[in-house]
Amino acid sequence: MVFFTSIIIVLILYFLQTDGLIYVTIIAVVAELINIFMAQTLTKSVEKKLNTKFKKIVDRYKAKIVAQKKTIKELENIQEESVRKLYKANMKIKEYEEKLEEKNSEPEPDDGSSPPQPHNPLSKETKKPEEKKEEFIDLPSGSNRKELPI
Repeated sequence: MVFFTSIIIVLILYFLQTDGLIYVTIIAVVAELINIFMAQTLTKSVEKKLNTKFKKIVDRYKAKIVAQKKTIKELENIQEESVRKLYKANMKIKEYEEKLEEKNSEPEPDDGSSPPQPHNPLSKETKKPEEKKEEFIDLPSGSNRKELPI
């Protein structure tokens, strides 16, 4: 575009000389206006393409955020439901413990005709089996070497 305009300006100046200066100025101004309008059109086109591209990217991120919020909400609901179930279970355990304590606190008749009391797994009087003290053995597993008597 610039090359074509330059050739036209040189030809007009060559043939018309002093009178051509007015025509050359008019042509240069028109060429600049055309250049400005073309640059503006190109800029708008590029801006529109970038807007659509970024709009797609933003829409995908919005969809991801909505899906993540939905998942978080579902997990919160599951957590709340689990907490409620645990609370109910704990309340039942406390109820059963209270009933068991009431049974244990009742006086036993001394006539010997009472049935034997069931074993209470929750009582603090239960005996724990003796724990074995773990010994340090420097032998690898599967070794058939005898241990030192030290």
